[in-house]
Amino acid sequence: MIFDVNFDSKNPQSREVSRRTGFAYGGCTSRLTRCAEKGCLNNCDRNFTQATFCQMMVSTLISFSVKDSVVIMHGPVGCGSQSHIIDFSIKAYGASRGVKMEGARWFSTNLNEADVISGGETKLKETILDADRRFRPTAIFVLLSCTPAIIGDDIDDVIKQLQSDVTATLVPLHCPGFKAKVFSSAYDVVYHGILQKFNFEPIPYVDYYPFNKDDKDYEQKVQQYEYKKSRTVNLYNAWSIGPADEAEIRRLLEAIGLNVQIFVEFKEPDQWRMITQAALNVSFCHVHDLYFLEFLKQKFNMPYILPNIPIGIGSTGKFIMEIAEFFGLEKEAEKLIAREKEKLEKALVPIKEKVKGKKVLISGGYLRIGTTGLLAKEIGMEVVGFRNFNYDSFGNKLFDEIEETIGDVSNSISTQPSELLNVLRKLKPDMAVSHPGIGVWVTKAGIPSITLFAQRFPIFGYKGAYDLSRRLARTLSNSNYARNLGENVHLPFKEDWYEKDPYYYIVDKNTDIE
Repeated sequence: MIFDVNFDSKNPQSREVSRRTGFAYGGCTSRLTRCAEKGCLNNCDRNFTQATFCQMMVSTLISFSVKDSVVIMHGPVGCGSQSHIIDFSIKAYGASRGVKMEGARWFSTNLNEADVISGGETKLKETILDADRRFRPTAIFVLLSCTPAIIGDDIDDVIKQLQSDVTATLVPLHCPGFKAKVFSSAYDVVYHGILQKFNFEPIPYVDYYPFNKDDKDYEQKVQQYEYKKSRTVNLYNAWSIGPADEAEIRRLLEAIGLNVQIFVEFKEPDQWRMITQAALNVSFCHVHDLYFLEFLKQKFNMPYILPNIPIGIGSTGKFIMEIAEFFGLEKEAEKLIAREKEKLEKALVPIKEKVKGKKVLISGGYLRIGTTGLLAKEIGMEVVGFRNFNYDSFGNKLFDEIEETIGDVSNSISTQPSELLNVLRKLKPDMAVSHPGIGVWVTKAGIPSITLFAQRFPIFGYKGAYDLSRRLARTLSNSNYARNLGENVHLPFKEDWYEKDPYYYIVDKNTDIE
């Protein structure tokens, strides 16, 4: 597995370079994993692109979810157009975690044609000062979009000039869309800004212990503190992980005797100081967190593990067991897993009868779709294909398991609606599970769909496995809405497109990897 990082650089490399992540591929699972291992996914590109994601848009998700933060989008005002829909989510899902969030507070420097000629640094300075004066936030994230990146605006120099004039910590994020075709590069960009600007050790009271040495019970309290730390695990959330997911995994890990801390979203930067007060870092989704976890390992000698996302019966059990093995709690974990699995299997009996043999295609981030596919297999569905947004060799362990248990099915790397609809026409699934925003294409094609994730639904752990299975069954029980749309909505593609290979526009798709 390739992972090339330099935490001292001005900004991180795109994942096309640091992880050899691919963004274009069409074929089957076995060839996908072999190609990722050999690095030839980087040979694949498109000579036509209908649409794609922007890493700047993705950078806003972590930035907005940091408590007491303000986001400044340095660029034309349109670069922030998608941010209006996030305000309600920030408030609602913060509240469901017991955190009062201020909502999505963001500014745009609103660059115009004159600014493209003369530069936008003056506007950026004014906007930073205005944001700090209005809200007095703890952090101000300054996002560099395409236009100022092309004309050479130096946001680092602006921040250096202004940092002493504002109360907020100013965090530069170099995330112009054209710099990365793999949009998940944005996660590395945000974490890079965070690790450069914030501290991750407790405020030093006395030798970092929050006790007075004159306390007669000082030594006992220190021992208790160290023991608790030795049994503490950090979990790292993401925008796609809901409060019910966090609560479920916390419940399971606490049941085997562990303490759980969850970072970094929906936390104040000062709370990040407690990150180092744990024995182990665990990523829910290492597509999201690996860059930061590697930094904590190199800087603070904190070990980490990268289990599969705990979706489904088998993946949840492996997730718990892998953590338990680190702490020597295997027996406790085995008892818990057996007990939870027995209850879940009984609850799934009527659901399995409804979904048995139904065909499903799953689209989204590779860790989520892989474990969701394994859950679909566990309840008796037939997984006919996967569609990854991007892919690298870090997914091979999971997809080797998928090839063994599900089969060598259709597998692609794509964010293109045109390719998705072509694949759907050829595979003819009974339903699809897709990333939010993609399901509209699926449903208009006449195929019922549910979202791959939503913060309001539990998906992780045993409770999540039951809820997700129930939603699959419920969607399959009534497909009238999708069927009616499919019969009455004209999609913007000609019939001769559906006669072509779905990956017609991918160049080097037949690269010899043997």
